[in-house]
Amino acid sequence: MLTIGYSVGAGLVSYIGKRIDLQIFLLGLVIVLLFNITEEILVCFFKYNDAFSSNKSRKTYLLKNNFLVLSFSILTIGAMFSVLLYSISTVGLILWIFLGIFFIILFLYSVPPFNFKKKGFGDFLITISAIAVAPAFAMVLQHNEVHTTLFFITFPAFFLLLAYFLSHSLENYYLDLKRQHHTLMTKFGWKTGMNLHNIFLLTTFLLYGLASIIGLSGKLSLPALVSFPVAVVQFWEMWRISEGYKPRWKLLKVSSLGSISILAYFFLFILWLR
Repeated sequence: MLTIGYSVGAGLVSYIGKRIDLQIFLLGLVIVLLFNITEEILVCFFKYNDAFSSNKSRKTYLLKNNFLVLSFSILTIGAMFSVLLYSISTVGLILWIFLGIFFIILFLYSVPPFNFKKKGFGDFLITISAIAVAPAFAMVLQHNEVHTTLFFITFPAFFLLLAYFLSHSLENYYLDLKRQHHTLMTKFGWKTGMNLHNIFLLTTFLLYGLASIIGLSGKLSLPALVSFPVAVVQFWEMWRISEGYKPRWKLLKVSSLGSISILAYFFLFILWLR
């Protein structure tokens, strides 16, 4: 998701006629992915730290220590790439602002007392990273500013991705509650979560429609138009479940994956290969 979001931001630079610096593009992408990998490793570290807090064996200590060392090693590599990126780009201070944002997200996602992943809000932070921060970071690296069109493209997709996460966590709702595995759906509750899912879908395409009226070109409105029929199926399946009909989990998951995937594919195709 982060790679797709990052590529959309850089692709818009290409779309408006600016040359993409491949070296800067790849360095920025690697830094974004290193932050993401570190988040997940730290989640594992604190998970094992809680699970084995009463176990003082050397094996347990080494396992936890390896996760911690690995996370710091990856962050060190990321810092080296960041310095290299700073030296070859013309972004300046704003580069460190974005890196600071990624670092804050890392802490909120994985480190106590925040630990949004454990508390069920990890998908919300992933959505912010993939839809807002990563695309803006990619565009700033290439263009030194964020184009208004990027906001028109990404902001509606924020709600579509949240709907995706909600739909994929519904089937295991009661199992997640039993295991105390928190997700957005368990935090909202199944009834509120299903209602929010459908509201998010409606909001997505209403915002794309509004964006096309305000100034989004017809070509860049096409991905939303193509994705819309699949989102209708997604909406319908969630509505059926909320009304008590037998769930068709596979169709719900395929349609939710299809709506966001089709949107991303056509945006990437238009921005990079127009």
